[in-house]
Amino acid sequence: MRTLLHQSNLFNSYVSLDGALWWDNQKTVKEAKAILPVKKYKGKTLFMALVNRMEKGVDTLSVQKETSGATRLLRSNLEFVKNLSKNRKNQLRFKHVFYENDDHNSVRLIGEYDALRFIFYFYKLKIYDSELDNPAFKLEEVIVSHYKKASEQMGYTVKPNESQINNFGYKMLGKKQFAKAEALFKLNITNYPESANCYDSMGDYYLAKEDKAKAISNFKKALTLKEVAETREKLEMLLKEKKA
Repeated sequence: MRTLLHQSNLFNSYVSLDGALWWDNQKTVKEAKAILPVKKYKGKTLFMALVNRMEKGVDTLSVQKETSGATRLLRSNLEFVKNLSKNRKNQLRFKHVFYENDDHNSVRLIGEYDALRFIFYFYKLKIYDSELDNPAFKLEEVIVSHYKKASEQMGYTVKPNESQINNFGYKMLGKKQFAKAEALFKLNITNYPESANCYDSMGDYYLAKEDKAKAISNFKKALTLKEVAETREKLEMLLKEKKA
């Protein structure tokens, strides 16, 4: 939390799991009151996990009126959250979660998981079956756009997974949406030009389109990259048919 306040350039995202913000007479909380209103946090993310340190019948509102040492850590975190909420113009993307059924030790697992889901909210590509069934749905464009945005967020190029795109390609092939299948297989070749499987899949596409010459060309290319028995069998079958 002190790094977030004083050296926020070091990381894009910060996670606090039941952080000891009571430390040194709430020094970090006090510093935050002065720093958060004036500092800019564009592109930065913070996730805070708060745990239950209260007596039975006490809630996060009433606990703020206490002065006991037992709840000092929780109260310090709640005060920090208040400061965050007051200063949204600094563009910090933040979230806090109160884990009623967790303590300092148990919050680590669930807190880390929820933090990663919050930080990388943009990463998962979700395509619905109804969209795959829709001939008008521009699947390749959606995929390319998604990973372009993911790359911008990550700060480096993130390519769509080869297997994922391959599966989408075969689904489109099965639905006889040939233009989409072709675009997806070509996208994989662009991203993974040294993958034999990408050319094998392209060969299968041309087989489905009954373009045997291009199917042979792609199977041959695949075999120059890796010897695969299934690819070899398909190539030999096509060459025999060609001779016949």
